[in-house]
Amino acid sequence: MKTEITKMDALFSQYIRKRALNRVNGCERCWHGKTSIKQLHCAHMFPRRKYSVRWDIDNACGLCPGCHRYLDDNALDKVRFFVALLGQETFDLLEARSTQGKPDIEAITLYLQSKLKEIENEGG
Repeated sequence: MKTEITKMDALFSQYIRKRALNRVNGCERCWHGKTSIKQLHCAHMFPRRKYSVRWDIDNACGLCPGCHRYLDDNALDKVRFFVALLGQETFDLLEARSTQGKPDIEAITLYLQSKLKEIENEGG
């Protein structure tokens, strides 16, 4: 079942992909360089239908299409990748948050807007 893409999803995706360019200049898994966020996907550990973490910045990273497809098709490797990316403690907290109720959309919107401004001010 596909979930509808919202304005919040677009804002979240933009932040995650810009963050990836700032972190590793491209894909956060294979580290192949990219010149634009348009060359990256916003990939989630826990699916977007889990609203409690749909826009949680720990629940997503910027991946090239090939790495995104690979991790979505290989659940164990996906978990290992996110544990390595986040660290075990942060991953465990994310997993716990994934079982909670719906988050405060307005608060998340303000947070993401401020994080995007930070990246843009850093030159990203």
